[in-house]
Amino acid sequence: MGPLRSTCARGILFGAVVLSLLLAEARLRGGQFEPTGEGAISASPPNPSQDIREPAPPETPAPLGSGSVWNPSQLTGDWFGTRSRLADDGFTFFADLTQYYQGVTTGGLAQQFKYGGRGDYLLDIDTGKVGLWEGGHLDLRGETRLGQDCNEIDGAVALSNFAMALPKRDQDVTALTGVQFTQELSESVSIFFGKLNLLDGTPAAYARGPRLNSFWNVAMQSNLTRNYLFPSTLGAGFTVRDAVEPVFTFELLDTHYIPRTSGFSTLFSNGMVAYGEYRQRTKWFDLPGHSMVGFLYSNAKRTALDSNPYVLLQLARAGLALPVKNSAWTVTYRIDQVLYADANDPKRNWTLNSDLGLTDGNPNPIRWFANVSLLGNGPIPGRENDTFGIGYYHLGLSNLPIFTLHGIGGEDGVELYYNAAVTPWFHVTPDLQILDPAQHHTAAPLLFGIRARLSF
Repeated sequence: MGPLRSTCARGILFGAVVLSLLLAEARLRGGQFEPTGEGAISASPPNPSQDIREPAPPETPAPLGSGSVWNPSQLTGDWFGTRSRLADDGFTFFADLTQYYQGVTTGGLAQQFKYGGRGDYLLDIDTGKVGLWEGGHLDLRGETRLGQDCNEIDGAVALSNFAMALPKRDQDVTALTGVQFTQELSESVSIFFGKLNLLDGTPAAYARGPRLNSFWNVAMQSNLTRNYLFPSTLGAGFTVRDAVEPVFTFELLDTHYIPRTSGFSTLFSNGMVAYGEYRQRTKWFDLPGHSMVGFLYSNAKRTALDSNPYVLLQLARAGLALPVKNSAWTVTYRIDQVLYADANDPKRNWTLNSDLGLTDGNPNPIRWFANVSLLGNGPIPGRENDTFGIGYYHLGLSNLPIFTLHGIGGEDGVELYYNAAVTPWFHVTPDLQILDPAQHHTAAPLLFGIRARLSF
């Protein structure tokens, strides 16, 4: 068993080195590396004026300070009226404490259960209500991560617990990940700039945030071909709206992940990322939905993956500069479509979601990606505030020698969760994931976890 164990250990280590080499976005010559798991994977870009009544996901939070004295929407209630008065004066505060207990029951790299948690905070300042000027919003987004997770032992490329990978993987850290200013120029156009939290850095995005309310796996929350959109980065953009919904959003972003720094010292030192998305409302089956087409382009220097794999490994081990490419593109298409809506309450619905992406395949190691999911309000009578989700994803890596040589290929996963609203401010979510890792020498892991979220 000794030689076999040694061989397996070397294989796993070698696979980890290869994946680290290929999936890291190297800032060559500077000795810095952009992040992979926590930084290089982003959900859909923010829409500062996004209408939270759109069909996916179905859950929408109760207004701050709402509910009865005995059953408030937040654990701390309305602070004897102070919370409502502050909101009227332009200061709105969101806070959540979320705990995770998750384990790999079979397969993966190890069979263990891990416990961790995170705090999420958002302060929105309305410049009109505070007596300055109309149409302005300053959003400050904070995050705290504590404890452990299964992202290092499940053996998969896609993180099985995306929330616990931010703002820094495997670190107990608190960071100000977003300082975004948004200004309405008219009823249909707004601009935004600052340190952008591209996941949930605005009130509408935070309220719908999938990290706390929906799937756990990053591949079910976002399109992995958009892995050059970092969750926290400097940038600016604009949104064009039709009535209340965004129709077109454009962003010009830096290429560095900066959850704990201002980012100004490295601004555009390694090129830029431009992302635009056009969004069209649909009425398929006489039910609401959306179709969205996006295009990403980046001129940052990144490792050229079509080089001889042995040369790449030798250069990496010697600490020498790797061959680079300075252009990358991604095309995406995503939909959300209501399949069923309660006639008495259209906000209660079952919604089909899908997100597809195609890239250049070099330097982006992910050639194509697809996920599909069904999200809905709970079907159990008397549990109207519960939600559920079931979904599948496929991650297709580029067909390059450095992958095929070491048995690294496509990855698949299935996830199922049920979000039980114990009270308006306390939600408990069991989660089940079955994964088929890209590292084909790794046994398919089965993960079970439970999430508990308190809203303050």
